[in-house]
Amino acid sequence: MNAAPTTVDPRLHAIAARPPDPSWSTEDLLAAAGDRLSERLAAMLGDLGVAKRHSVLANYPEVLFEGAAPRLDVRASELSARTAAECLEKSGAAPERIGLVLGVTSSPGRLLPSLVCDLFGLLPWLPRDAANLSIAYMGCSAIAKAVETARWYLTCCPDRLVLVCFMDAITPLSPVLPGRYSHFDEVPPEERQRTVNALHGFLFGDAAVAMLLGADGPGPAFGPVAHLTNERAEDAELGTVPDGGSDLPVVHGRRVYTLSPWVSARGAAYVEATVADLLRTHACGIASAAEATTLLLHTGSTRILDTLHDRLGLPPGSPATRSSYRVLRDYANTVGCSVPMMLAEPVTRPEGTALVVAFGLSFSCGAFTMTVPPGGWTP
Repeated sequence: MNAAPTTVDPRLHAIAARPPDPSWSTEDLLAAAGDRLSERLAAMLGDLGVAKRHSVLANYPEVLFEGAAPRLDVRASELSARTAAECLEKSGAAPERIGLVLGVTSSPGRLLPSLVCDLFGLLPWLPRDAANLSIAYMGCSAIAKAVETARWYLTCCPDRLVLVCFMDAITPLSPVLPGRYSHFDEVPPEERQRTVNALHGFLFGDAAVAMLLGADGPGPAFGPVAHLTNERAEDAELGTVPDGGSDLPVVHGRRVYTLSPWVSARGAAYVEATVADLLRTHACGIASAAEATTLLLHTGSTRILDTLHDRLGLPPGSPATRSSYRVLRDYANTVGCSVPMMLAEPVTRPEGTALVVAFGLSFSCGAFTMTVPPGGWTP
């Protein structure tokens, strides 16, 4: 009987991140909102931890508050293709070594063809015979799924490379805000969705990130990975986009985005449980999250990040989590791109064992180690 192959932990050869050019500060959007927001709601939206967000739209405030026809500054798939080309150039790798391409998004430019198929159309240097896979609609936890898929592939094909292209463009999907909106505490439960609609317009931003992974190389290694999905069956309903699928094929206006008041609490519980499982099940070299040299946490909001500090035993203002707060501040919640945006930050990561944790709607969480080589690593 043949022995099982040793699992390969993917190593990062190169990474590139690219938000679209148009951007608006939170102050810009609050000013554009005029008198549509109650004083308490405006204060809450100003306290999300988001200073600025980028949009693929050239006229995002007009679309958001006036219902103007969306005017694209860049198509979402083109933004992803440009980022992939930059990543390959940074790596210096020969494109013919790419054996697998992953297209990762919860907000594709179009439903069909998928993002990964569009990339083959936009990037003539991609090998036509490369395997490809769409990792779609996994929300903010998608990076763990992408790393796990790359581990399986590189274990079987260690001489090849995996190109992972993340892209999320959420701002075009934000509900239009034509009326008056109030804080959650100021409205009855049946009107809560209106406040969620307003929150959506301020919390999210658009971005693309590309990573090139291989079985060896000088960059950090990713893995092992731990996953937790829908621990309770009802967790699948914590946040939904319920219209536009085959169960409800007729979309009236813009798609609806629902959000349960239990998202923050359940998200924190998922992170705590998934990290504990990772550290308990695998030989990670650390016994707790507090021992990690760096901790990259998905950027839901400042409130969620603060809560995760308590649940993971981290001191307030821990330097290990600075990237999480910075990416939230400068780019907003970019869904599946948020954690990859942290990895692409031009800062030096100290050698040792770091933890990467991504969680979000569907409801799912993934956690994995990032082993930074001696001397540290800078993207």
